[in-house]
Amino acid sequence: MAEPAVLKKDQAETLKAPQPPKLATWKKVVTFPLWLGVATIYFSGLLWFGICGMGWAARLNYVIDVATFGKFEVALTEFLNPKGGVPKEGMMKNLSEKMLNKKENYIHFASILYVACGVAGAWASILYMRMNDIGSWWGPLLVHLYFMGAFFIMGINDMHYVAHYQVSNNQKNHMFKSEMVNAFCRFVLEPGMGFIPEFWLNHHVLIHHKESNGPDDIQGVTFFERKLYNFIWFVADIPLQWYVRGVIHHFRNGNSKIALEMIVGEVAYIAFGIAMTRWDAYAAALLVWIPHLIRSMNFNASNEYTQHALVDGRDGNPHDPANNSFLLLKPVPREKYPRGIRSLPDNFEERWHAVHHNFPLKGMSGQNLVAPKVKCNLIFDTDYLSFKNAVMSKNMIQLAEWWRPGYNFGNDNHKVSKYAEADKKLDIQGKAKLLESFLNPAYDLDEMGEWITAPPFPFNMMELGEQQEKVSAE
Repeated sequence: MAEPAVLKKDQAETLKAPQPPKLATWKKVVTFPLWLGVATIYFSGLLWFGICGMGWAARLNYVIDVATFGKFEVALTEFLNPKGGVPKEGMMKNLSEKMLNKKENYIHFASILYVACGVAGAWASILYMRMNDIGSWWGPLLVHLYFMGAFFIMGINDMHYVAHYQVSNNQKNHMFKSEMVNAFCRFVLEPGMGFIPEFWLNHHVLIHHKESNGPDDIQGVTFFERKLYNFIWFVADIPLQWYVRGVIHHFRNGNSKIALEMIVGEVAYIAFGIAMTRWDAYAAALLVWIPHLIRSMNFNASNEYTQHALVDGRDGNPHDPANNSFLLLKPVPREKYPRGIRSLPDNFEERWHAVHHNFPLKGMSGQNLVAPKVKCNLIFDTDYLSFKNAVMSKNMIQLAEWWRPGYNFGNDNHKVSKYAEADKKLDIQGKAKLLESFLNPAYDLDEMGEWITAPPFPFNMMELGEQQEKVSAE
């Protein structure tokens, strides 16, 4: 079995680059309070959104649905995900045709409209209650929790695709016919959902998709060993990534206009949050700071980490989506989701992630039909939530049981890794060991450059991977 192309010994001997020593025990002790604080924010955010928010929204929507004899869920389902992808008649059909450049993007439009209503409703309700001293502390809290559980999970991929379409010079290829609506998504809805302004365009589209997990991708995870201790430091980097590294990246690449635009947006967002905190700290926490922390240090951090955590570098091309992304054969079970949002369009959680990196302008619908055209050997017979949990906990045996190397979607012409046939012959333990090696740094020493010899904070707090330690010892 070929070894992953990571930090080759002969290459290291040739370069003779200085290597950092093992992370000193004293450094881990001194920085442990910071690590623990970030870990507390991360796990508290999971509980707040997953248990409090989703739990409250699921119960409330259940009551509403029962009270309306099931009409609530039917109506909301037809609004968000109509049969055939577009409504056959009525107000939504007419409205979408007037606003969208392409009718097949209706599901994006519906989800964005739904989110806009949720943001407006939450802000109006909480501000009204705080200004008029209504509902004590628990009234605004219940509104906030319902917003987190019923709306916070929605519209993200839709605003994500608005940003992808926005890079086209042809305005007819943008999501909406009106550029004011496209700008509204970037400058109003994204901050309303906890992002910094224009996150999807300036970070995701113009950095991550251009750099494609290469050495200059500030969202990349392929430089360090993927494990819990290092993941928490990765979470700690997200605020720096959002507010600092993205700006620096664009300055270094000559895009000073974008960098300055980012600075203005970020400063305005923080200034607004501070001003609101001075007026009413409780309202600011519910409307600005909690959504912002959970969006950045939970959703964004775990998704960036999971979607490219496994990197098969055996062929020397770790930056290829075929080697660093995945295809998942099952959608996330949605029985426990709040009623009304249980029938979301397929792939709202990007389970065909390798498809997205090969066809970034291909929307949610129909990515399963494109999957057979994508070269990828990291195909798993599971859903995204289960896959994420297994990756985060390093449950390699479970991942090995789900792995389908050489899976061809019933198409004998489907291209897969040249290692697929050998991978299929491995037993579960062999597959688990191989998959675990995909959690190691995936770039060679010369490609990693300064990142490995002088990594910036907080990456310099991470524990070195097995291959890195071997090089350091030599």
